[in-house]
Amino acid sequence: MTKTLINILKFIIPLGLGVFLIWLVVKDLSAEDRDNVWQSFREANYFWVVVVMIAGLLSHLSRAYRWLLMLESLGYKSKFANSFFAVAIGYLANLAFPRLGEVTRCGIMNRYEKVPLPALLGTVIAERVIDMLILLVLTFITLFTQYHLLAELINTYLVFPIQGKIVALKDSIGLVILVVSIASVLAVALFIFLKKRLKTFFEKISAVSKNFAEGLITIKNVRNKWSFVFHSLFIWTMYIAMMYLSTFALAETTGLSVGAMLSAFVFGTFGMIAVQGGIGAYPAILMVVLELYGTSKTGGFAFGWLTWSAQTVVILVLGFLALILLPSFNKTQSEEK
Repeated sequence: MTKTLINILKFIIPLGLGVFLIWLVVKDLSAEDRDNVWQSFREANYFWVVVVMIAGLLSHLSRAYRWLLMLESLGYKSKFANSFFAVAIGYLANLAFPRLGEVTRCGIMNRYEKVPLPALLGTVIAERVIDMLILLVLTFITLFTQYHLLAELINTYLVFPIQGKIVALKDSIGLVILVVSIASVLAVALFIFLKKRLKTFFEKISAVSKNFAEGLITIKNVRNKWSFVFHSLFIWTMYIAMMYLSTFALAETTGLSVGAMLSAFVFGTFGMIAVQGGIGAYPAILMVVLELYGTSKTGGFAFGWLTWSAQTVVILVLGFLALILLPSFNKTQSEEK
């Protein structure tokens, strides 16, 4: 019962946050602003939206191939089609539940390619490490080159709120001490009560750490390292290209600078990570970021929804196609043997 409730909350909370963010933005738009947003959609050049989708497809193909390189380093020769189907279905699953995609695609490869789950989980963890490192590098480059504009954004949504909370804590230090004391007593009591469960939890953490180490070893042992590096960079090049190509779809965003596009990409990506599928968060973040570069609120909001929609349509189409084709492909393969 508890596990079911947790899974429901994992679905409802991110989705609820996304819906709340949509409401938060839309409520401040006048009737004229809403008309302008719809007008932007009507006048958009959808040729570029299709090109964006093709870039998304290429990134998924590249990710599937890179995964095969990692599995080969562990001694498992798998079919590219199954790797691609698993990746596509994994992205689809992530729209429903956060992090479900990683488990789903590992399950698919375990079933159809007979690769052990620990090995698969290790490679997926390694992938996440690589992706996070690339994102952090892009974030550093963006903050370093665009700080003169992003400082206002960072101060408004991060520094000033933290400073306000610190001041509030100073004004109520006695209450803070009381709350910390009560929390400490409750923490000790909870530790004693959940001691056995905590042991199980730490055992799971240990297993994850082992998979993490195996994943890193996988990267080290990849035979075709240059191909692995190429695809790791190519995947993120396609992600950035999707943002860049999207700017040509709307008249107002066609002339966006590289700095604006990079800032929108980095902060939008964090929105995708924070909120399930990026719904609500992604368009809202792009609207706020692009306002710093002179784009109107309605233009930025429309651009955010257009870009998010293109990415989501790719995931939905490829994911459902993969669900349909996966069983028939493997049935055909087994009949040919």
